Amino acid sequence: MAATVSMASNLEENIRTLVQTKGIRINEFFHDFDKLRSGYITAPQFFRCLWQTLSLKLNEEEERELCRKYGISPDGRINYKQFCHAIDVNFDPQNVYMPPESQKNEPLEYLGTLRTKRPLPVDSESRLVEILRRLQQYCKIRSINLKYQYEDFDKHHKGVITESQFYRNFPGPVDTSDEDMKVLVEKYTDPSQPGFINYLNLHNDILAVHRFVAKEKEPETALKERNTDFVPLFPSHEPALSEIFQKISIAVFKHGIRMVDFFKDHDKLRSGVITESQFICGLSLACGKEAQIQRPEIQKVVEYYRLPDGRVQYKEFCDAMENAFNIPHLEKKPTESAQRPGKGTLFRGLKPLNEKEEERIKKVLDTIADKVSKERIMVYQYFKDFDRSKAYTRVVTPSQFCRILHFLGLNINNEDLRLVLNKFQDPTTGDVNYPAFVQAVDKEFVGHTMDDVDNLETDVTKVKAKTENDTKQVESSPVLFEELMARIRHIVLVNRLRVIEYFQDYDALRSGSISIGQFRRGLALMGLSKIGHHDLNDTQFGMLVEHYRNPQKPDQILWTKFHDDIESVFTQERLEHTPTAVVPRQELFCVPNPGTIDWSNASKEHMDLYNATMDRMRHRVKNRRILCKPVFQDFDRHNIGHITCSQFQQCFKILEIPVNEQELHALEALYSNDMGINYLKFLADLEPSEPIQLMYIKRIEELRKVNAKKTLPEQKPVTDLDSVLLKIKTKVCKERIRIYEFMKDYDKLRSGRMLKNLFRRALSLARLDLQESEIAILEDRYQSGFDVDCVEYLNFCKEIESIFTKDNLEKFPQEEVTQFKPNEEWTISQLSEQDEDCVRKCMLCIAEKVYKERIQLFPMFEDYDSVHTGAVSKSQFRRVMSTLGFANVASDTEFELLGKKFQAQVGGRTDVNYIALCKSIYDLAGFENSKP
Repeated sequence: MAATVSMASNLEENIRTLVQTKGIRINEFFHDFDKLRSGYITAPQFFRCLWQTLSLKLNEEEERELCRKYGISPDGRINYKQFCHAIDVNFDPQNVYMPPESQKNEPLEYLGTLRTKRPLPVDSESRLVEILRRLQQYCKIRSINLKYQYEDFDKHHKGVITESQFYRNFPGPVDTSDEDMKVLVEKYTDPSQPGFINYLNLHNDILAVHRFVAKEKEPETALKERNTDFVPLFPSHEPALSEIFQKISIAVFKHGIRMVDFFKDHDKLRSGVITESQFICGLSLACGKEAQIQRPEIQKVVEYYRLPDGRVQYKEFCDAMENAFNIPHLEKKPTESAQRPGKGTLFRGLKPLNEKEEERIKKVLDTIADKVSKERIMVYQYFKDFDRSKAYTRVVTPSQFCRILHFLGLNINNEDLRLVLNKFQDPTTGDVNYPAFVQAVDKEFVGHTMDDVDNLETDVTKVKAKTENDTKQVESSPVLFEELMARIRHIVLVNRLRVIEYFQDYDALRSGSISIGQFRRGLALMGLSKIGHHDLNDTQFGMLVEHYRNPQKPDQILWTKFHDDIESVFTQERLEHTPTAVVPRQELFCVPNPGTIDWSNASKEHMDLYNATMDRMRHRVKNRRILCKPVFQDFDRHNIGHITCSQFQQCFKILEIPVNEQELHALEALYSNDMGINYLKFLADLEPSEPIQLMYIKRIEELRKVNAKKTLPEQKPVTDLDSVLLKIKTKVCKERIRIYEFMKDYDKLRSGRMLKNLFRRALSLARLDLQESEIAILEDRYQSGFDVDCVEYLNFCKEIESIFTKDNLEKFPQEEVTQFKPNEEWTISQLSEQDEDCVRKCMLCIAEKVYKERIQLFPMFEDYDSVHTGAVSKSQFRRVMSTLGFANVASDTEFELLGKKFQAQVGGRTDVNYIALCKSIYDLAGFENSKP
């Protein structure tokens, strides 16, 4: 008896856990079977509700125990209300002597999981507590939620994963040993599923440890007194006054502090002096934290600006600090030069550590740098994503720093992490200087240094000098006439210019000659000017004038001759007289931009340096998946395909591609011209694209092969005319189609005839699903006697529409019209006599079982018929019959014969017409229609 009570209690405990997990009221699901609310339902209904609601399938012994505990009424029903009361109510309301909290009966775990009941040894338990404390501290520092780490492996949210998955995604400290992992696995192994780990219990224990640690720290926190003054009272040393002023001035310049705003509220009369306490308060609020000045240092400043009456001159102090690196009213003193901050004063320096800590942090950074180099980790981009203020501050918070390291897999222990944070933290704000950290661990990171800022003016001076020298060389360099004409032809060809339009308006008499000034003006309109496509200087224009000067009139130019020479890039004159002449390709007239270096004359060392540089850059771009073109396009505002040399160098810094000065000169030598650096050509050589293949011929061959395929064989075609008409009438009756509406548009003259190909097209539009042989039968039957290529479609339409009514019915009022009723599809199927007898016997056995147990057949079939076609697949038919308990009544062969007897075609697939089957069984069982 005790074993029976224990089994029933365990069942109730498991069901209660499932009910609380799903958050349902189980009583609502039993009401559907108890229409009279008597509190009793049948045993099959009781266990079916448990199965459908909780997916709980009980064995025979468990079902017997539940039936025995909750009693079966004389008519064989179970008291489900008593069962629901035991599941939902956690305390006895009749027992008033005990508080409800002590009577609560709640499951220990969530999601139906259980904790292992096997105790660990004493030393293992103490070790487990230490592991959980370390794991809690590690997860707290890095903001790790252990439940989310394993959620991807737990698709059904059961709270358990396999042991290998637990090892694979364990988010604990790096120094966790194998023995510690074994202790965790031994503790959190699920007892009901060997080989599975209950990670949800581990997550709950970590939360419990977190709450316990928080309670431990509460007394210490309560005893601490918060110091509202952030300036320490006892400084470590006494600095000189000049050093104090320098710290304050740098902080004011760096953070843009307006010092007067912190003092003027104390000076109502704007006298420029305030009391000592007011000055100390204002200075502490203004830059006490930013400048890291302490109380004795503030006192020294007070003594320096103190008046004999004890007040302090704040206005003089503010002017000195705000104008430390500036001169007041500088717009009135244009010749004055302002003093700049010293080198490195505005840089975020790193805090110095002692010798032992410096050695340790060097080893840690070398380890991280080695892993970054081997695994090719791009570190800077992930830090930069967290730096999302108004401008890049180049700092992140310590928690963000820890999260990024964990995300990148650069895990270090807590002591080393504390050293790294202490080294790279800003002493003022406590934020971490991530560019300095990335510079220390990533050798390929290209950062901004102070040397670059110092050399900026020198670089600008060099660029200006180089530009002036290049301009002088261009003016003084000799120009060949052939090169000049090639350049003009290139401009005309690329821009598709018509030369005659720029000169013919100046030649009103069409003499072919214009003045030199008009010729210069026409060239400028073509784009040969400083603001056009090519800067035509005086030397080049003089060469054109000498070549095209009119010998009859030296002050005029033969512009028609110039036009003929330039227009030869498009075609040749009198080409119709010489049909065999070969016209040169237009690509031959394209010339490189002016200033492009002839690469064929380059030295071998120069070419080797260029090839090595391109190979290294190509390898880096490919490995790091760098998208280069958008960065270059950002500098090309006018989309001319060229940028300046400084912008070209800046693009490499943005893309983090290290290039030294020699390599940069080698690239500029090949891609530079008078317009700048041709970055499009550079990108084409850096990332060459595969040429587009000519696929036209291949596609034509594929189309020919596709069109050459034979038509598919027909599936079960009808061979006689009556069957074809019956098929059409059945579809027309079911879908209420008017055939005449699809055919009348092809008979404009209403002759009653139409071509056979149009007849086929109309049948196709009507979607009668006729095959080729069936359409041929209709064409032979309704072929016109006047024209063998036509069909009498009116006769065909009358024959089809006779299923609804007859023509001229108003003349025969006593005529009886019979409505056409299409045969149901399942009645057409024919079985042999032996199979028919077998089907009849099987249906009688099913009908007998349905009559005895009053089984409802339709609901189970309708659950699978989501689109209400009245049919289900054969596998679904077998599944429903097995669920309803007919597997013991009929064999597999009989089920197969039933499917053949009531088969129906739905969308080209053979299904089972369950409506006809259910009606036939109800008729055999003697039920009234729609009242089983």
